[in-house]
Amino acid sequence: MAAVEKVLIVGGGPAGLCAATALTKRGVDVEIAEINEEIRPLGSGLSMNGVSLRALKAVDEEALERCVRGGAGHPALTFCSVDGTVLHRVLMPPAAGPEYPGGFGIMRPLFWGLLAESAQKHQARIRLKTTVNEIDDRGDAVEVELSDGTRGVYDLVVGADGLHSRVRQLVFPDAPEPFFTGQTVWRAVVPRPPDSDEDIAMYYGPRNKAGCNPVSDTHMYVFVVENTPEITRPPRSEWPRLIQEQLVEYGGIIGWARERMTDPDKIDRRPLHAILLPRPWYRGRVLLIGDAAHATTPHLAMGAAIAIEDSVVLAEVLEGQDVLEAALAQFMERRFERCRIVVENSLQLGEWEKTPDDPEADPAGLSNQTMAAMAAPF
Repeated sequence: MAAVEKVLIVGGGPAGLCAATALTKRGVDVEIAEINEEIRPLGSGLSMNGVSLRALKAVDEEALERCVRGGAGHPALTFCSVDGTVLHRVLMPPAAGPEYPGGFGIMRPLFWGLLAESAQKHQARIRLKTTVNEIDDRGDAVEVELSDGTRGVYDLVVGADGLHSRVRQLVFPDAPEPFFTGQTVWRAVVPRPPDSDEDIAMYYGPRNKAGCNPVSDTHMYVFVVENTPEITRPPRSEWPRLIQEQLVEYGGIIGWARERMTDPDKIDRRPLHAILLPRPWYRGRVLLIGDAAHATTPHLAMGAAIAIEDSVVLAEVLEGQDVLEAALAQFMERRFERCRIVVENSLQLGEWEKTPDDPEADPAGLSNQTMAAMAAPF
């Protein structure tokens, strides 16, 4: 890779970790600065699909195999009424190959851990409790001051540091801020009933949307999307009562799970934000990827997919170009439209959930259309 030999990646999520693996496999010296004390995040389950698994396969097939063994696959996305009546069933394309599932669920700490082990196996260096204080793009290189007081010089800095990206703040001060979408998502990990279906299922009630997603042979997580015009922060001790109140209308597997949501430490609550930066996502020798450039809501379960795809494409264009500017321009050509589709269609699904009487609402149709588009090569 003549264009770059040494890269700093800021952020140790899926985008940053997978970029580190993809680049080190091609001979690049990679260092990751992660602000948290450990890579494995708090949180519950993560929904993915065949597009996500295909991207991970391009990064590290061994990591994909471990991921599939540690989670739970499903063939379809089922749309149901509040009483469990099936309204639509959308098959999820097995984009990673017929031997892999079209849909997938796994616990977030396990998934992040697998990605970190892959990056370290390929000789990426991870510095915890560290982020960037200053970035000085000199034209021929980038000088960086890290939060621990050390300095380094790199050919490229990759901002993969999420929704509230420090790199974006420093290098793109005129960029739009992430915006609150008017919804909050709850997630609760519960045991998986022995006779539970393999599909990921969504249930549409009079006030909200709920769903369940297997994440292992023994556990699943239930999610509920609450329409919240303003951001609220109730005490964690109240979370079991509040999520149970959100699910009071539901019977079947959701009602069964509701009664088991008693431990606040197994419940996650997050206001939903989104951002789609206008192109380009680079300035000089600094590039944004993942949620730093295109944070999406979870309605299509494709946030991880487009983040990991970013890392694959970045490694490919850097390998194929001697000039960094040309490589980053090619990156944008391959990435912007796919990421736009996911962000904007996810937001549309959220808007339909906030206005359930909209005669044009077609969540199953839009989900099917988006999954078919994203199944195309990237």
